[in-house]
Amino acid sequence: MITEILIAVVLVALLIKASIRPSNFPPGPRGLPLAGYIPFLSKLDPEYPHLGLKKLADQYGPVTGFYLGPSQPFISVCGYEAIKEALYNDDLAGRPNNAARRERTFGQRLGVVHNDGPEWQEQRRFTLRHLKDLGFGKTSSEGLIREEIDDLMDEIRLQSWRNQPVDFKGMFNLSLINILWALIGGQRFKRDDVRLARLLDIVDCFIHSANFTRANIPVPTIFLRLFPSTTRNFLGLRNDLFTPLQDFIRDRIQEHVTDRSDDEQRDFIDVYLQEMTKRQSEGDSSFHENQLIGVIIDLFIAGAETTSGSLGFALLYLLHHPEIQQKIQKELDQVCGDSLPQLAHRSSLLYTEAALMEAQRLANITPLAVAHKALRDTHLQGYFIPKESIVTVNLFTVHHDNEFWKDPEMFRPERHLTPDGRKLIKTDHLLPFSAGKRACLGEPLARNTYFLFMSSLLKAFEFRPIPDRPLPTLKPKNGLTLGYDGFEAIVTPRT
Repeated sequence: MITEILIAVVLVALLIKASIRPSNFPPGPRGLPLAGYIPFLSKLDPEYPHLGLKKLADQYGPVTGFYLGPSQPFISVCGYEAIKEALYNDDLAGRPNNAARRERTFGQRLGVVHNDGPEWQEQRRFTLRHLKDLGFGKTSSEGLIREEIDDLMDEIRLQSWRNQPVDFKGMFNLSLINILWALIGGQRFKRDDVRLARLLDIVDCFIHSANFTRANIPVPTIFLRLFPSTTRNFLGLRNDLFTPLQDFIRDRIQEHVTDRSDDEQRDFIDVYLQEMTKRQSEGDSSFHENQLIGVIIDLFIAGAETTSGSLGFALLYLLHHPEIQQKIQKELDQVCGDSLPQLAHRSSLLYTEAALMEAQRLANITPLAVAHKALRDTHLQGYFIPKESIVTVNLFTVHHDNEFWKDPEMFRPERHLTPDGRKLIKTDHLLPFSAGKRACLGEPLARNTYFLFMSSLLKAFEFRPIPDRPLPTLKPKNGLTLGYDGFEAIVTPRT
C-alpha cells in the first residue's frame, strides 16, 4: 500500500513539474501533461507546418512557446521584428541535436548545417573560403554555369520538337548538382546518368517526406535502435535513405585519394584531403573522411533543392502571368541584343531582377528556416528563452506580411522597383537565404545560378500553358522545403 502511495506521489510530482513553465516564458498553448503539445501539432495545419505556427502567432503573439513532451521547450518566432532579433542573437545560433538527425552522418554531429560550436565554425570557414577560391559565387564560375545552361537548353529543344509539351518535372536538379559537383568533385555527369538520377530521387524523397515540427520531438535514442522504421516514419526524418549517397561520395573520395597531387588542387575534395593530411598529427582534428561526406551531403541538399524549386516556381508564375514574361523578354532583348544574358548585364536588367525577387518572395521555398537551438539562457522580445530550447523562424510570415507588402498574395514585380523603374528596392523583408550567422552558405552561387538560368531561358524561349488544359497548380509540395509539382508547358524558340 505504501509503495503504491509513493508511486502515486511521484507521478503527481512529475505532472506538476511538467506543467510549470519558467518565469516570463513566451505565451502559448499548454498541451497535455508529459506529452506537451505533441498530440496537437498536426492539427494546427495538417499540410503546412508554417501556416499552423502562424495561427499560434495570431493567437499568442510573435514569440510563442510550448513544450514537446515534458521537458523540451519549443519557441515559434513569427513576424519581421521578432525574426530579425532571433537571427542576429548569437545565443540562438545552435542546432538541435538528436539521434535521428545524427543518423544522416554516421551517428555523429558532422557537416555545416546541423552542427554548432567550434567544430562547426572551423568547418564552415574552411568550406566557404576554399569554395570561393574555386569560383563559388564569383564571376569565374559563370562559364561553368553557362555550360549547364547550354545542355539544359539542348534538352528543352529536343523535347519541344514538333511543338510537343516539355516536362519540367525534375528538369533543373541535374544541372544544379553538376555545377556543385564540378566545384566539389571536379566532374560533370551526363543528363541521362542513371546513378545520379537515383541519388537525386533519394534527396527529393527525403526532402518531401519530412515533417518539420515532428522532426524536433525529442525521441530517445533507444527508440531509434529498437524501432527504427516506426521512429523514422513518426518523426518524418528518413535519414536512412542517405546510405547510397554516402557510398557514392565515399567512392569519389577514394578515387581522389589515389590520383590527387599536392601540387595541384583540382576541386574541393582535393583541398579537403590535403588539409586532412596536414592535420594527421592532431588526434582530435575535425578534418576526417566522414566529416567531408557530411559537408558534401549538406551542400547537395542545400544547393540543389532550393535553387531547383526557385526556378520551377519562377516559370510557373510566368505561365500564369504571360504579360510579365513579355516585359522581361522585351528588357532582355533591349539590353542583351542577340546574346544570352551574362552576369555583367545584371545591373541593367532591373525588371528581370525584380520579377525573380518577386518569385522567390511569393514561392517562399524555405518557409521555416532550419531549426535553431538556444546555446544558453537568453531573451527574445523581452521573453525568457531557456537553454536548449528549439527555436523555429517562420520566414513565411515576413514574405507574406500584409502590413509591409500590402497585397502579398499578388505576383507583382513592380513592388521591388522605385516608381520610375530605374532602381531596385533592396529590403531586409526579403530573406530567401535567411540571415545572420546561420544564413545559407551557398547564397552567392545560388543567386548567380538562379539569375543566369532564368534570364537565359527567357531570352531563348517563350513558355506557354498547354491549350485546353487548366493552368498548372501553384500549390506547393510540403517538406523541409516547398517544391513545385511536375508540370508541362509549350516551349517555343524565340527568333
